[in-house]
Amino acid sequence: MNGFQTAFCQPKKGKPMKPMTALITAAVFSVLSLNACGGSEKSMSIQEQTEARFQLNPHPKQAYRLKIKINDAPGPLKLMGNMSVGYKAENCSYIINHIEGAPANPEKRVRTVIRQLGEFEYETVVYADAMQDEDYFGEGICHWKPEGFGVAFKATGSPDETKFNFGDFLDDLIEKKMLVKYYWKWAYPYSKREDGSLYSDSVDFGIVSLEIYSPEEHKKMFTITVTLEEVQP
Repeated sequence: MNGFQTAFCQPKKGKPMKPMTALITAAVFSVLSLNACGGSEKSMSIQEQTEARFQLNPHPKQAYRLKIKINDAPGPLKLMGNMSVGYKAENCSYIINHIEGAPANPEKRVRTVIRQLGEFEYETVVYADAMQDEDYFGEGICHWKPEGFGVAFKATGSPDETKFNFGDFLDDLIEKKMLVKYYWKWAYPYSKREDGSLYSDSVDFGIVSLEIYSPEEHKKMFTITVTLEEVQP
């Protein structure tokens, strides 16, 4: 899950999030991030200029509510920004370097606002059809499909703390309805070397299966569970 934008906001408590509200907010984030990274088109690469043309679907229909629950955490965890969802149009390509002729498929990351439900519970709404299928290059309609999604937590947000990252493919979550990952409690809030010094930029991506771990080791882990349900847009 690379290429995350840096436009973050704090989770909000309140009534359940409406799907269209989430997508409109995502569109605002996209515009703000482009302006912030900015300057003029002259300072942007061919890839950045091309990606700026890709549009959100104004009438998405495939809405899903994702709920995130943290179980048996060793202490408080802070949400690090919002959820990032990646999209790709594999049936299209364009040249990102005219000298080398390097091709690339259209890709776009969309951020959706995560709302906090409780101390260790969150939700957000994502769309499988968030991107606009369109003829961006004069060679036929580009058909977008969702790829990976990601969310991360830290103890307080300090740079030296371990980042507990949950990332997976949206298609897998749509198929299975629930995904669970396991994280070592000893990495909270910091990951330390044997001499007691801290690892810098430590990231725990989680364990998918516990088959190779003993019951005693299971007790040294906490879990992050993401569930999905289809909702009406």
